Amino acid sequence: MEPMMHLKVGKVIVSIVWVLIAIAVVEPSQIPFAQAFEWLGAFLVISHVVEITVLRERMRGPKDYALTMLYGALQLKTIRLSS
Repeated sequence: MEPMMHLKVGKVIVSIVWVLIAIAVVEPSQIPFAQAFEWLGAFLVISHVVEITVLRERMRGPKDYALTMLYGALQLKTIRLSS
């Protein structure tokens, strides 16, 4: 499998995790282990903000900031591969 395909699969998985985090925050009774997903969400937000702060020279515009906030290192690898 080529590298870009691996990144797309990873982004789909991360998107599913973000949906579960959103459900855990909005309606915790609908998902098992809601508090674990809330903690995971807090960790992801903090770690992605650190990534953006440390690696901001790689960002090409507002879209990259938003996608890095969602996908983190996966988006940074996409930026590197497309450059």
